[in-house]
Amino acid sequence: MRGDRLYHEHIAWDQTTVLIQLGLMPEYLTFPYALPGGKLPSRGKRFEYRVPAAGVETAEKLVDETSVPSNGMFDFKVREVDDISGLTNS
Repeated sequence: MRGDRLYHEHIAWDQTTVLIQLGLMPEYLTFPYALPGGKLPSRGKRFEYRVPAAGVETAEKLVDETSVPSNGMFDFKVREVDDISGLTNS
């Protein structure tokens, strides 16, 4: 601001968040590494990590800033799921 006028504005947007909101990017992606401490997935399982982006909750937060917790995309989450990539149709 300079006086009562807007002098300069920075606008940024998060492409990953837009892709998640459009349903074009999954919330979780394959995590092909061992976890800290060397833990590997169980037989027939794999690890997936949560993509560090937000979905519809970003719009909800614009309406009511207390509706969802802030900085949720900083939570690094890994989950173990069934590995169906090795299955074949027979």
